[in-house]
Amino acid sequence: MDTIKTMPVDDLVEDLRVNMRLSQEILDILREENKALRGMATQELFRLSKQKAALLAKVNYLDDSLRDSIDKLRNDDAAPTNRDTPLYLSRLSADLPEEQASIVKQYCRGIKRLRLEIQSQNLINRRFTHDTLACLNEAISLISQPEPKWGSYGGIEHGGRRSISLPSLISKEV
Repeated sequence: MDTIKTMPVDDLVEDLRVNMRLSQEILDILREENKALRGMATQELFRLSKQKAALLAKVNYLDDSLRDSIDKLRNDDAAPTNRDTPLYLSRLSADLPEEQASIVKQYCRGIKRLRLEIQSQNLINRRFTHDTLACLNEAISLISQPEPKWGSYGGIEHGGRRSISLPSLISKEV
């Protein structure tokens, strides 16, 4: 098991605090995005999209900073953490003093909770967007299709006119 250096873990705790704050901001933006989606406020959606992209860039930078903090806390002979593997701070907290470990665990629980809420809200927004686009595409296709010259069942209409007894449009929901 890796041993932790005696240097303070203030950098790690600060990175976790900032990560938690940024995660809360992302969740707030996703909730605002949901309201804008329901209100069809496109300008608001553009603004929120830019904010979300900026926050995600900050979170990515912060994740790198967290990795650096972990590398500083571990022994010099330990290999640096791989940027492509997930961070498991719970494993690191086992080597910390009890007081600092409880702080790290508390932040980890909070960040995990926020990230799960972010995933849930993001899924809700994506489904809402997908359903809305599907309805719009359906409406556009129904409106923009020219009237068929052939009957709805494949036969030619009587005298080029619509037959009263045959429907002119078959529901796509059948």
